[in-house]
Amino acid sequence: MGSVLLAITYIGGWILSMRIFGYFWKNRKLAINNAEPWFTENVPKSQYIALLQQSDPEATETQLKTALMRRAIEGVVRVLSMREDKQVLANLVKQGTVGDDIWVEFTLSEKELEQEIMAIVAEANTFKEGWGQTILQAASETLMHEKNKQTEQEMKLKQEEQARQKALKEERKEQTRLTNEKNREARLEKERAKALQDLLTEESNSGNNGNKPVKKPASPKRKK
Repeated sequence: MGSVLLAITYIGGWILSMRIFGYFWKNRKLAINNAEPWFTENVPKSQYIALLQQSDPEATETQLKTALMRRAIEGVVRVLSMREDKQVLANLVKQGTVGDDIWVEFTLSEKELEQEIMAIVAEANTFKEGWGQTILQAASETLMHEKNKQTEQEMKLKQEEQARQKALKEERKEQTRLTNEKNREARLEKERAKALQDLLTEESNSGNNGNKPVKKPASPKRKK
């Protein structure tokens, strides 16, 4: 009797474990199917494919190579971005700051990016054998050149802005100086006018005092 109960308990526990496993596995599959891509649409890839499918007129080889190089540059940009994000994201998942669904999205996008890089290499070899081995390096160098050019442009704009701010500061300083000078001249003019008015008033008062009739002293009375 005891062995039968033990067997029933074992089978019941096994069935429960399988149901729990199936529940979490189903949720994980749903999370993978519903995972959003890590990056937005790959525009250079879409443009390259559109050129390949263009028939009237057909794209030239130069146009296709240029489009493929832009596609490779975008691939390099995404590889560098994912390298930076991976370590940070792994630490966040370990700390429990973000959920596993974010990690699922990242790993799926990482696999898609690997397939994209392989596709770029294969496409490059269709134009010239061996180009696939160097196209990514060329894309990296082009990207670095563009970044340096952008940095130089930003530095130039920053210097121009600093020069403009300095000139504006000097202009305001000069305007303040001229305003202060104008106010000082106006104050001095006002003081001079007041001093002149005071002088005229004083002279006028002095003149009035000089024109007053002088009283003659009374004659002494004679004794009778």
